[in-house]
Parts: sequence; C-alpha cells; structure tokens
Amino acid sequence: MIKVIELAKNQHLDNCYRILMQSQLGEVYFADKSPMKMMQKGIENKEIYVCLNQQDEILGFLWVELSGTFDKYPYLHMIVIDENVRGKGIGKKLLSHFEEVITSDYDKVFLMVGDFNKRAKRLYEELDYKVVGMIPNFYKEGVTEYLMYKTKDTIE
Repeated sequence: MIKVIELAKNQHLDNCYRILMQSQLGEVYFADKSPMKMMQKGIENKEIYVCLNQQDEILGFLWVELSGTFDKYPYLHMIVIDENVRGKGIGKKLLSHFEEVITSDYDKVFLMVGDFNKRAKRLYEELDYKVVGMIPNFYKEGVTEYLMYKTKDTIE
C-alpha cells in the first residue's frame, strides 16, 4: 500500500489541503480560516512529508518543525490521514518515519493533541508518548491541548 514517504512538493499542496479539511483537525481548527498559505509555507520550508501509494496518491501527511519545541526539539505540528485509509497503520508508519528518520539526531520529540482527538491520543500513548502538560484554549477556544513527548530511549 505504501510506496514512499518523502518531502512534499508544490504539486501535493491541494491534496494535502483536501485531506486536512476532510479531517477532524480541519473541522475543529480550520472551519473559519484557510490553512492553505500556512501549508504552502510548510512545503517551502521542507517541513511537510507525504505518504504515497503505488499510484502516487497521498495517503496522509505529517508536518514537522525541527526546532519547534523550545527552539531546540522537533515538534510534530500535525499528522493527517486520508479518511479512506484510516485504521490501516499509515499513521503508525508516518510516526515511525518521524521518529526514526526525520528526527534521528534528536533525543526528544514533542507533539500536542486536542482533547477531542481521543483516538490519536490513545495511539500516541501506545507508542510511549507521555503527557507532560495540558494547555486550555491554546489553538482553539474550548479545546484543551495535551503536550506530549517521547525520549530517544523509548524510540529505539
């Protein structure tokens, strides 16, 4: 099913946008504003990676800011899977790529997950991410974000 995980190109922007806007993340965080320009900048900055199938269709993507946490540690800004292929292990593959390839030179990685996104939080916990704090109303009024991290010894 997965052919490759690679840096996103400009040609991937529209499909990444579609996948995001059809997701729960899109509904909650971007119902009243478009993330298109932000995503375009993420592609230009080489922060977005796409997971492609054999037909070069995007199955999902992740967005990583290498100095996004405390200007020192990688931050997983978002991971989004196409609604047609959720539950097939693509999120785990993208997370593995994030941990083992993209951030291989770091001893800690961080992410935040909204309290509404119970499935994602459960996945992160299964993969040894630990909650280190909660931030109410950080990205969106009424949504509490769980700040989570994982140390290198649990990645290897």
